[in-house]
Amino acid sequence: MSDSYEEEFQGYTIYVEISADRYNPAYSWSICKDDVEYDTGLSFSKDDAVADAEAAVTELIKK
Repeated sequence: MSDSYEEEFQGYTIYVEISADRYNPAYSWSICKDDVEYDTGLSFSKDDAVADAEAAVTELIKK
């Protein structure tokens, strides 16, 4: 994986990138749809960030 990642997941776009905080090595993720950001978070690894974002999408769909 490169430093940034983007995918479509169940109708939402997931974005993952290295956190801007150079003292906190983490990955920030966000989920968007139709130019609206629905959720964001931080994870310790890129794989965790993708999994966390996918879990957040799954929770949004349940509502």
